[in-house]
Amino acid sequence: MRKLFLGLLFAGACGLVIAQAPAPGTGTPAPVPAPAPAGATTDFFPLVKGASWTYSSNNTEVIVKVDSVNGSEAKLVTEFGGKPVANETITIKADGVYRTKVNDTAIDGGGVKILALKDGKPTKGDKWSVASKIQSSEVKGDFETKDVGLTVKVAAGDQKDVAYVEGPKFTIANTETSVKYWFAPKTGIIKLEYSIGGQANTVLELKGYKAQ
Repeated sequence: MRKLFLGLLFAGACGLVIAQAPAPGTGTPAPVPAPAPAGATTDFFPLVKGASWTYSSNNTEVIVKVDSVNGSEAKLVTEFGGKPVANETITIKADGVYRTKVNDTAIDGGGVKILALKDGKPTKGDKWSVASKIQSSEVKGDFETKDVGLTVKVAAGDQKDVAYVEGPKFTIANTETSVKYWFAPKTGIIKLEYSIGGQANTVLELKGYKAQ
């Protein structure tokens, strides 16, 4: 259970499938955070019903689909082997992109902000702290937007104007975790690298994106 929530908090549902985590328990849903403003959007994480991202890592492939959209909030479902295996909720707010639920369980404290925004765009040097809780697991650490305007090559090809975000040292349920994100405009997450409990890094790359 611990590994499940650690991965979902930062790597998202696709990261957990790649890591071959155990199936989630049901748990008790926490209070649902207040909805985001209806007008909050960003090209760096487009939320369009029916859109999908295909990620690969070491010949393992998962697909993340936008199942539903309600204003600036969307439910993403991860499929592996053609079957849904996990879900998460992404919420766009004026100040950033948040992961607010994992497997329908709300993250206390308003969720985990994975990308800071100013006028809908990331800014180099932005720093922010995370202090949240999901079920009984506390989440604490710091993120920084290390760079913007990058060109990054992934399985889907060269991605331009990419923002690079790093969270080098998080503590989740007394487990040390690190994560790196690369976001591209009109696409979202194109690359993800993370490590849980000092284990070898897991790297996921975008193989394809379909707007709908």
